[in-house]
Amino acid sequence: MNTRKTLEHYIDENFQGTLKDIQKIIKIKTVKEESTDGAPFGLGIKKGLEETLKIAQDLGFKTVNLDNYIGYAEFGEGEEYIGILGHIDVVPEGEHSKWSVPPFSGEIVERNIISRGALDNKGPIISALHSMKALKECVPNFNHRVRIIFGTNEESGDEDIKYYLSKEKAPKYAFTPDGQFPVVFSEKGIYTFSFKDSFLKEDTSILDIVGGTRSNVVPEEAKVYLKKDLFQKVLKELESFKNSSCKFEVLEKENYLEIICKGIPAHASSPHRGINPITWLFRFLNEVISEKDSLKRFVNFMDKVVGVETDGRGLDIKTENEETGDLTLSCGIVKVMTQEKKSSIYVKFNIRYPVTTNEKQLDATLDKVGKDNEVEFIKENHNAPLYFSKEHPLVKKLQKVFKDITDRDDKPVALGGGTYAKLMPNTVAFGPNFKEFRGNPHGFDEKMDIDMLKQGMLMYALGVLELAH
Repeated sequence: MNTRKTLEHYIDENFQGTLKDIQKIIKIKTVKEESTDGAPFGLGIKKGLEETLKIAQDLGFKTVNLDNYIGYAEFGEGEEYIGILGHIDVVPEGEHSKWSVPPFSGEIVERNIISRGALDNKGPIISALHSMKALKECVPNFNHRVRIIFGTNEESGDEDIKYYLSKEKAPKYAFTPDGQFPVVFSEKGIYTFSFKDSFLKEDTSILDIVGGTRSNVVPEEAKVYLKKDLFQKVLKELESFKNSSCKFEVLEKENYLEIICKGIPAHASSPHRGINPITWLFRFLNEVISEKDSLKRFVNFMDKVVGVETDGRGLDIKTENEETGDLTLSCGIVKVMTQEKKSSIYVKFNIRYPVTTNEKQLDATLDKVGKDNEVEFIKENHNAPLYFSKEHPLVKKLQKVFKDITDRDDKPVALGGGTYAKLMPNTVAFGPNFKEFRGNPHGFDEKMDIDMLKQGMLMYALGVLELAH
């Protein structure tokens, strides 16, 4: 029996069913919401997990729901198991008018599924489930235990994997179709932090600043609301900023001015592919507000120290690494917390750093920058970098499958994106797309090439066979 051809034929014959199930899950909005009883990450995510497990049951898998934190489907026997893990939660879709199709429609246009979650990560993990159905049907003597794990908190934390590991044994080997082909041997560390400052509300011309919803997304726009006495100054500065990377718009309201700065959204792992409206808005404000403004110190800090660059040079954390990639800095959220008199402003950042720096170095440097500029540094979440030797069996076996199927010589890659591989032991990212594909995860018109998806399914099935041996 030619296992590859048998699998290929089965996947092709049943591919419409795969697409139908992907579309079914895409249509459920699984953005994190407030926790409720039985729904730790909100009702939408709970519904998405339940529907995913129902699909798995209908395909003949045993399923387990771990209190709606995470779930899995499995087949085969044995003490140890091979895992495939992905996530069904997604980042917010943003302004619907910016999409060419409704963002939760699952529409297919020119051989691409266009939807939030099509690439990151519903399309790939549901296709992996169907890939394991193909393996069950086409290789009936294969009886190694295999588990497909469906996470629910990848985009906004790691509580799902922590919960899983508190209840279940880690896999012997695993991969997540949430990176890139071929094998991702290294992922940068992820470090989130904020800078914060207090100010007197009555001593500033800035009424409010808002922008962003997630630290791991370069937002599309940011807004500032100003007192009307700055109108002429704003108009003058708009002229000097008309050729800047961001687009500015001023709206004159009855009692205030609204200034909108529009950028280009991107994933925080590659902020250079977007244009950050938050950092550009601070650059604009620094030219508009007076030296006596109680927010001037923080605005000047954001403009002159943080700057609009994405390599961290202004914060003295720039790090270059040829093998695993350079450090990147992304600004994701700005928010004002208003109290009666004394208010505060904070800006949240996301760093992706290579193995040549470390958590303690970042702690010390950022704390010093904060103190030197009289702003408060607040450390938040941290995930250390992932690094596997290219000679590790997990890397070598999956790399062999990639080369056998594609006849491409692409070498194992290092990425800035963070996947479950950082959290789950013995795991690397593998797929779902080739390096030349631009699927725009976290952006508008996120998409997944369905032919690439189908080829990935074959690699997942053969990859599990390799790992089982």
